[in-house]
Amino acid sequence: MKTFLPPSRSRPAIAGIVATAALLTLLTALVTGLGSALSGRTLVVFLLNVCLVCGLQLFIGNSGIVSFGHVAFMGIGAYVTALVTIPPGLKASQVSRLPELLARAQLGQLPTVLLAGLVCAVVAAMLGGGLIRMAEGPMAMATLALLVVAHTLFLNWESVTRGTLGLFGVPNRSTPWVALIAAVLFVAFARLYKESSWGLRVRASREDPLSSGSAGINVIRTRYGAWILSAALMGMAGSLWAASVLAFDPNQFFFDTTFGLLAMLVVGGRASVSGAVAGAAIVTFVSDSLARVEQGVRIGPWLLPRLTGSVQFVIALLIIVTLVWRPEGVFGRGEVEDLFLRSRRRRKAAGEAAAGHETDVSEREGAVEVAAERQELLAAREAPSPRREEPQRERAAPAAGPVVLHAQHVTKRFLGVVALDGVGLEVRSGEILGLIGPNGSGKTTLLNALSGVAAPDGGRVLLFGEDVTAERAYRIAGRRLARTFQNIRLFGHLSVRENIEAAQPSDGTPEEVDDLLAWLHLDAVGAEEAVNLPYGMQRRLEIARAAIRQPGVLLLDEPAAGMNEAESDELLADIRRLRDRLGCAVVVIDHDLRLITQLCDRIHVLDQGRTIALGSPEEVVADPAVVAAYVGGSPTA
Repeated sequence: MKTFLPPSRSRPAIAGIVATAALLTLLTALVTGLGSALSGRTLVVFLLNVCLVCGLQLFIGNSGIVSFGHVAFMGIGAYVTALVTIPPGLKASQVSRLPELLARAQLGQLPTVLLAGLVCAVVAAMLGGGLIRMAEGPMAMATLALLVVAHTLFLNWESVTRGTLGLFGVPNRSTPWVALIAAVLFVAFARLYKESSWGLRVRASREDPLSSGSAGINVIRTRYGAWILSAALMGMAGSLWAASVLAFDPNQFFFDTTFGLLAMLVVGGRASVSGAVAGAAIVTFVSDSLARVEQGVRIGPWLLPRLTGSVQFVIALLIIVTLVWRPEGVFGRGEVEDLFLRSRRRRKAAGEAAAGHETDVSEREGAVEVAAERQELLAAREAPSPRREEPQRERAAPAAGPVVLHAQHVTKRFLGVVALDGVGLEVRSGEILGLIGPNGSGKTTLLNALSGVAAPDGGRVLLFGEDVTAERAYRIAGRRLARTFQNIRLFGHLSVRENIEAAQPSDGTPEEVDDLLAWLHLDAVGAEEAVNLPYGMQRRLEIARAAIRQPGVLLLDEPAAGMNEAESDELLADIRRLRDRLGCAVVVIDHDLRLITQLCDRIHVLDQGRTIALGSPEEVVADPAVVAAYVGGSPTA
């Protein structure tokens, strides 16, 4: 079975959690042991900001969708905490019309925090069903509306919230050590979620929602889960916050708090949990220091004037500087353990350089030779290994297996332009079918219709005998159809291995990923981000991501585009071996007729959205209609 949190991701995550916990614990010990009451209060604010920003990061950082409404869940958590922890007599003097159960409630801190998280999760589940289906821009605006609605509700629901007067008398329970434990737990949860299979799928949807669907990921469901979990964390953090401030009013859950939390994400790096912690530290320290300046500061005999509004001004300036200097934040997309790894690599390189400096000329020459040999071995490992030439085989008759993919009279229009006009297509088990035609003939549109990327306007698509015409891409992918794209669509900022793991079915194993990486010569770059790979490797990675799904039908859209003849020959052998390895049918679009005629059992030719020829490569190349529409000139003898 597929591991929910495989060792390749869990070990670095645990190391990062331990390092962060150690730093926060050391800071807490120093402040509580040596600091003043004022610095202790600042420490609690910082640790609770870590909780809040981790809750925000879980959704924004993993999904890539900016939410302005999460502070509403913080407010809900705070009000739930007040209503179930304020002593009954004091509560009755503030909100006298509460239901009897709430009026008498007085829970401990842990049950209160869990209750606040549960209430926020329920509210988020009810609201998120519609929000999460929106495009990213409209959803961001909808969350802003959510913030305004929640703030208005807090202001006007006086029988529960006491309106503008707010509530007071919440027991002071969020001590520095309680806040430390909470911060460590929030960091651990955010990191483990990020590296889990759920988090990986959400991050894949952040990189490319379209190819995520074709890789079998239900984008809406994965984002919906992240939305609910994030809201629950915000509610629990709001509960801890309420237990530290003792009194609050609706204005503390509006734009100022939203601005501050988003600033922490931007400064630290929204894709990084460690960045969220660093951003919380920076913004909290700056805010605390400037808040004192706003009250007037005495330097020796001079008293500086009050500078009202300096906190928001400096934080805004800090955001601008960060976006200009380091757009992805201080930590970028990395985590705290990456700093130690880079530091260790630098020390190792410096040690090797120092040792090399002390060698004599002959030793240096020997070292150069060894380095050159190592470089050659590395290059040989990263490059596709040479294969012995396959004997020229006689072309077999078209595969006689059953039809696994059948398109019937498929039609697709774009603003009145007919891209597909009643196209029929049959793909049989085990065959390689070529799909060719001039530019604009409808080849990619047909693949989009077959894979659920773009539903056809007419006709039917049958996959293994079942009608999938109206199915979404992720459902069709779940029925054992996989594809690649004409323009490479990888999850660019995920590693090579994560690209494959994100698409792996739930019953897959880490060993299958290892085997596929080695088989397609990608094991040497498994930890590299996909965006950093050379073009040829990116093409192989996209094929590997499709192959990990164990498809019965594999659609390849111009896999040899941009390759030279040698690379195309390598790809040709890969596709044949892939067909044999998986036992699947393959549909290949390509403009390289040499590759298509050598690779395919049959060729299907489109022109202006219609089928003009179908048959063996020899028959198609000699067809006058194909010559006129695609090859040009007249057929050769």
